Amino acid sequence: MEKRKQRSPQELIAEQQAKLERMQVRQAQAEAKSNPALSPLMDEKGDLAKEIREAKKLLGSGPQSADARIEKHQSWIEKIEQEREDALIILESAESRLSQLNAEINTKINALASTPKEMKTDA
Repeated sequence: MEKRKQRSPQELIAEQQAKLERMQVRQAQAEAKSNPALSPLMDEKGDLAKEIREAKKLLGSGPQSADARIEKHQSWIEKIEQEREDALIILESAESRLSQLNAEINTKINALASTPKEMKTDA
C-alpha cells in the first residue's frame, strides 16, 4: 500500500489562494447581477447558456436527444403506416362490396317494381 503523501506548506497555500480567488470571482458575479450596467449582459449570458444547453441536449446522445427520440418513435410510425395500408385495403374492399350491394338492391327493386300488383298481393 502506498502511504499518503503529505502536502507541503507551499501546496497548501497555493490551494487556499486558488479557493480564495474562486470565491472572489463568485462574489464579483453576484454583485454584477445587481449592477444596472451589467444586469442586461448577465441576463443575456444566462439566456445564451440556456440555448446552448438545450441545443447540446438535442444534439447529444442522451435519452432526450433527437436521435433517441426518433428511434423511440420509429416503431409508432411503422405501426401507423401499417394501419394506413390496412385502411386502404379495407376501404377498397368495402367500396367494392357496397357497389355489389347497391347493384343487387337495384335489381331486386326493379324486379319488384315490374311485378304486377295482383302477383304481389297473392304472394
